[in-house]
Order: sequence, then structure tokens, then C-alpha cells
Amino acid sequence: MVKVSRTRFTVAALWLAIVMLMGTSYFAAQKTAMFILPVLKFLAPHASIRQLNVMHLGMRKVAHATEYGILAVLWFKALVLSARRTPRVAAWGALSVCLLCAFADEAHQSTLPMRSGSARDFVIDSLGAVAALILVQTRRTPPDRPTLLETPIAVETAD
Repeated sequence: MVKVSRTRFTVAALWLAIVMLMGTSYFAAQKTAMFILPVLKFLAPHASIRQLNVMHLGMRKVAHATEYGILAVLWFKALVLSARRTPRVAAWGALSVCLLCAFADEAHQSTLPMRSGSARDFVIDSLGAVAALILVQTRRTPPDRPTLLETPIAVETAD
């Protein structure tokens, strides 16, 4: 159990490092546009450059929410499976990690010439984390409640 939880924390910490790397100048809009816009132009040949830029921006915002959603789920899993934390405590812990990471990321971006820190991105990051945690919580089966397959089935005889 210790090795499994250590591995989960390692994976969560590695993903956190990747998220922070994505907040550097290497992943600025001008840099990702060099790769994304040609693909979008291929997929939508009649789209104007303005439409392509709007699609690129949309993809970047969806990526923000997704990367923080993944971060939240990884930290939730690591926390809930170690030290016997309740799902509620693990969810709050995972959300705290995500909010701190998002704040640090936006603060860091505000110091970079090719990036800008944005309250809107912080909100998008936070919403991605919250949505993922809600999804994980609603998909969990509490351990004290039997699943449908584990419940006894009453069979009535046909008279």
C-alpha cells in the first residue's frame, strides 16, 4: 500500500511539474500557433484567419481546464488512497493544490514577456479542477453501500 500511494503521489507531482512547464514561454500562444493553426487550416480550409485564431484560443482554454482537471483527479486519487482520508477531505486537498498551482502559474506568467497572468485563466483552471472533482465524486461508489450486483435479488415465484 505504501508503494502504491507513493507512486500515486509521484504521478501527481510529475503532472504538476508538466502543468507548470506549460505555463512557461515555450507554450505561449505565439509558439503553439505555429503548430496548431496549420492543423486548423487543414481541418477548416474556408475559415478566415480570425476564425482560426478564435478556434486556437478556444482550444487553449479547453486545454487549461483539462490540464487542471487531470491534476485534480491525480491529487484526489493520491490523497484518498493514502492515510485513510475521506473523499471529502481528499477533494478539498486536491482542490487546494490546484488553486495554489493555478495562482503560482498565473503569477509566474505575469513576469514573462510572451505571457500574461490572467484572472480569467485562473477561473478557467479552477473550474476545470472543480468539474473533474465533482465528476469523480459522483462516479464513486461508497465502500459501505453495496453495488447493484452485490445486493441479494429476491426472486418471486410465478403462481
